[in-house]
Amino acid sequence: LMKFLYTIALSLLFFASAFAQINLNVSLVGQLGYDRAVNDIWGYAAPDGSEYALVCVQNGVSIVSLEDPANPQELFFVPGANSGWRDIKTWEHFAYVTNETSGGLAVIDLRGLPDAIDAWDWAPGIPGLGTLSACHNLFIDEFGYAYLSGCNINNGGVLFVDVFTEPGNPGYAGRANAIYSHDAYARDNILYSADINAGVFSVHDVTDKENAILLATHPTPAATTHNCWLSDDGTVLFTTDETADAPIGAYDISNLDNIEALDQYRPFATLGEGVIPHNVHVWDDYLIVSYYTDGCIVIDASRPDNLVEVGNFDTFLGASGGFSGAWGAYPFLPSGLILVSDRGNGLYVLQPNYVRACFLEGRVTDTDGNSLLNARVEFAGELPFAETNFNGDYKTGIATAGTYTIKVSKFGYEPAEAAVEMNNGEVTILDIQLQALESFTLSGSVTEAESGEPVSGAMVQVFGEGQVFEAVSGGDGSFAASGIFAGEYEVIAGKWGYRTVVAGTQAVNAGTPSLSIELEKGIEDIFLLDLGWTVSGSAVVGKFELAIPPVPVAVSIPSGLNVTVQPGEDSDDPGNGCYITGNTSNLQQGVLTTGTTILTSPVFDASDMGSPRVSFESWLLTVNPNTLAIGNDQIVVKVTNGDSTVTVTSVPHSGPLGEEAWQYTEFEVSDYITPSSQMQVIFEVAGGTPSDVAEAAIDNFQVFDGGINAINALNPGAFELKAFPNPSSAGFQLAYRIENWQGEAQLVVHNLLGQEVEVMALQEAEGQVEVGGSLATGVYFAQIRQRGQASAGLKLVRR
Repeated sequence: LMKFLYTIALSLLFFASAFAQINLNVSLVGQLGYDRAVNDIWGYAAPDGSEYALVCVQNGVSIVSLEDPANPQELFFVPGANSGWRDIKTWEHFAYVTNETSGGLAVIDLRGLPDAIDAWDWAPGIPGLGTLSACHNLFIDEFGYAYLSGCNINNGGVLFVDVFTEPGNPGYAGRANAIYSHDAYARDNILYSADINAGVFSVHDVTDKENAILLATHPTPAATTHNCWLSDDGTVLFTTDETADAPIGAYDISNLDNIEALDQYRPFATLGEGVIPHNVHVWDDYLIVSYYTDGCIVIDASRPDNLVEVGNFDTFLGASGGFSGAWGAYPFLPSGLILVSDRGNGLYVLQPNYVRACFLEGRVTDTDGNSLLNARVEFAGELPFAETNFNGDYKTGIATAGTYTIKVSKFGYEPAEAAVEMNNGEVTILDIQLQALESFTLSGSVTEAESGEPVSGAMVQVFGEGQVFEAVSGGDGSFAASGIFAGEYEVIAGKWGYRTVVAGTQAVNAGTPSLSIELEKGIEDIFLLDLGWTVSGSAVVGKFELAIPPVPVAVSIPSGLNVTVQPGEDSDDPGNGCYITGNTSNLQQGVLTTGTTILTSPVFDASDMGSPRVSFESWLLTVNPNTLAIGNDQIVVKVTNGDSTVTVTSVPHSGPLGEEAWQYTEFEVSDYITPSSQMQVIFEVAGGTPSDVAEAAIDNFQVFDGGINAINALNPGAFELKAFPNPSSAGFQLAYRIENWQGEAQLVVHNLLGQEVEVMALQEAEGQVEVGGSLATGVYFAQIRQRGQASAGLKLVRR
């Protein structure tokens, strides 16, 4: 196998120094690259004390000498079936290897190292089950039983294999129930299985291998239970969920009739960035976790109800999220070295400096002694923080000893600070009281911009300081939002049939005068407020919902293909929300796979428009997980006038796979149906092909009169008009050219109602002008007019 060897000392020095700036209590010793993707990793210590790394590669196993750990050398390569998943464990002087393609269980005889190895496959026919050909994973316990997970038989449920009676010659011993297991751990004849499809870990008594007994099951936070490992004292089980932003879970299993969740850990440095945990291992009450794009993370679990990160080494320097980076981490070599397999960068040999955390725990109350929920406790200038539970209790910590300023805050209370001395391996208790602030009511009125008449039923949102306050205007247009505390807030107001107003952030306090909000007429929705759209259809998951899209992350669909299932942000309109089919990156919880989800607009009147037009922006991902090709699902757009309904268009997948983008669509209503006062637009997304998965989003919906000026005949070929930047938070630079210059022309900017908001005389056949500097947030159209002819309208988006 070809390897990329780092043999130039200067290059190695640069490589090491690049990592040195971003890692904590873990240092690079050596590295070995491969020209193929790597999978899991294990270690082997020979009787003479020599240590080896056993690196699973896409097409086999690489056996690497660590005689000089700074310069690891591949001694042998054992070829195997090409597979995206390969796992390895050892018993005595044999290694056992699974893959998901073929060959059954590979056996590697390590007794001849460093001079020779031997290898063969074990693929038995098992009565009542069939022939073993592929497995996802395995674990070997202290008695020499291998537990095979995710095999092609027993529905993927765990198989028990004897590898101790005749080392190198496995023998089938029994099985657990036929529930798919992704990974497993066993000790003292108790089996712990990560049942990823069920979203639970299950506990089995396997004393009698021919009669395994299910003792308990328990769900994990993201319902994608990937692996599990037992604490040194056997009372706590640690788990991973292979899902974006999922935590490491800790569970007290001392009483299987009452399993208790103790704590969850997520890396503070990349919180909310879609980072995925992969495998957790336990050594001396430390968790050593392969954390994909976050590399290898070391967590002090000596207090399992307060998991604190005390070390890390990032093997992957790309963007956070997805399935690149650290796949496996092996911490059990006698030397104490940690071996990490990075999918793209190969083998890393790391030296940990294990330190105990500096623990900070306590309670937050008000001045009357009442417990405060969700108060935030943080180290000033540092990443770690915690939030209080129902009892007001919090638990957190930090890796490095020293004096820290602790900041405690909660909305509606005066923040507090305290200086504390933190020491490694010690628990510092800090109880804090917070003083409540006085709340007030923010009032105002909503009127129609054109007439000054009050607007009833308008939604008003006041949001900021992590809170949202809502009110609805009454018959006289007045509103009152109560329970507000002094701070920085943004005010949003809107109603169907009017353009949504987004006011800038401003300081609000008890002395803030009554607000006056004017709404312009217009049929638009930038989906900041719920203006009355309805959701229907047969879909159970992946329904349309109004939301702010989460951070986009890559998730693995059943075939193993990684796809980004969220747009990450809404379209370039003034808001930040949209309607999206399942506002989560969790494949099981938010992506449409079967059924139909339908989004229907409120009724609008297009009967008095000369040329009613509808525009919107959409985003769509659809992929067939079996063929890895773009799927057949589309966003079907329909329009109804109250009497009949017609299909207007079908919007396909938004760009190449992996490069999905928002698409703008516009159509003339009268081209498809007779406009009326009872118009509605309908968006449908359906799993037309059963195997396809789909994620769709709709934003920036508008209805406007395209026949702005009937006396000007459209002649688009006679004019050129371009705008930049567009969208813009200031003015627009418009570059224009008039084909048949007749001495004078006008540049006209109008709003969605067709009202002229800016008019400029043009003195030359071509040039550049600036418009829109004083326009409010919204959508406008620019048009050149010259002696009865006009250009097509150019859409301008003012942020």
